[in-house]
Amino acid sequence: MRLIRAVILAFATFTRIPMPCLKQDDSAAALSIAFLPLVGAAIGGVVAICLYICGVFHLSRILTSVGVFVLPIIITGGIHIDGYLDTADALASWRDKERSLRILRDPHIGAFAVIRFIVYMLVYFTLIYEFVGAYSAGIFPACILLFVYVFSRVLAAVSVLTMPRARRGGMLAMFAKKRESKKAGAILAFLTALAIFGFIRCDRFFYLYGLFIVPCFL
Repeated sequence: MRLIRAVILAFATFTRIPMPCLKQDDSAAALSIAFLPLVGAAIGGVVAICLYICGVFHLSRILTSVGVFVLPIIITGGIHIDGYLDTADALASWRDKERSLRILRDPHIGAFAVIRFIVYMLVYFTLIYEFVGAYSAGIFPACILLFVYVFSRVLAAVSVLTMPRARRGGMLAMFAKKRESKKAGAILAFLTALAIFGFIRCDRFFYLYGLFIVPCFL
């Protein structure tokens, strides 16, 4: 039952997909980070279906790319972009730790965040556009995109479980409790192994291409 609550919390936190309301459960919240690959699978699945349908109906390359570009932002509500912009402002300030943390919590957006957001989105859209041009239709490109989003969430979960936090409090502290980290790591390792097996089975010759573009799909 706790694992089910953890899955629900993962989707409720990192997507806009409607989920049942749950009572506060620190143990389930700490385990929920391990289920980020499932969140990636849901996002990637929707994107893969979009890509496949666009290919079936022979929609234009630009229209297909826009669909693939926009859908993940709609599904997640842009939570990953929000975190990226806050971090960009804090790091670009080159201030001491306390001042950087204040900037990180500031709800206003700075010039550096805007600049890095534009660069990130240009790279992101270009990769999608080139991918759509190279693999315009079929099951293979759809599967590649599905697994790309899975592995991007694997990297996010691994960073939460292994990297030091900037501060003790905040949203991240809820997902990085040490007493549950071993269990979360074991679950994450199992889901990652399944994803790697499926990805290689999808096409053993092109999985490195997919892994190369994973960081841009966070």
